Amino acid sequence: MPQANVIRWRDGGGWIVLTGGGDFRTTREDEGTNEIEAQALGLASAGKPMAYIFAASDIETADEHLALLEDLGAPSGYLVDALSEDDDTLRTQLEDAGLIILADGKQADQLRGGLLGAAIAGIEAAFQEGAVILAEGAGAQVLGGVYGAKPGLGWIEGAAVVPYFDTEAGKQRLRDLLIAHPESYALGIGTGSALALGPNGEVQAWGKRQITVTLGSKFTPGE
Repeated sequence: MPQANVIRWRDGGGWIVLTGGGDFRTTREDEGTNEIEAQALGLASAGKPMAYIFAASDIETADEHLALLEDLGAPSGYLVDALSEDDDTLRTQLEDAGLIILADGKQADQLRGGLLGAAIAGIEAAFQEGAVILAEGAGAQVLGGVYGAKPGLGWIEGAAVVPYFDTEAGKQRLRDLLIAHPESYALGIGTGSALALGPNGEVQAWGKRQITVTLGSKFTPGE
């Protein structure tokens, strides 16, 4: 696993971009999510499609977001219904993608459940071949090793990834998670900010760069 300080993430050929959430309709001049998405697009494999997983939100929002991404220069893309597609279709839709978006939304639990099994296997296959995983808001949250009563997907080992950390709700979630999991640490990422993790140990802060690392009271480096 690549590592920088306490942060350890999934080994593979691509980048993992964790965002703190924010309205995708904001402009790049406002340092909103569009600026971050444009940077992620610049890292994506040329000639490969974009897969958009919308399980945390709804198909209407996903359609609008997909259109805006195409305006930013995204490759041809398609929506992935991780909640109802069969396993073979999910794997096919995801494993050949050059950019996979785990879209934000209020249904993080639904997104986590939809990714288990065939979907995460397809994402892993694409990531090994160099795909960029753009995990926005709720999408970033579920990639942490610590999620809540149930474990996260563990792509960021031992971490609680907390989007919207610039809000009171985000700060409270971080505190609650570290009380429940004092052996872990938390990555707080503010709205319009992102942490980009590369295949060779690269660590970059994008957007507003509001990122904080908070250690649990029983956290031990290397464990």
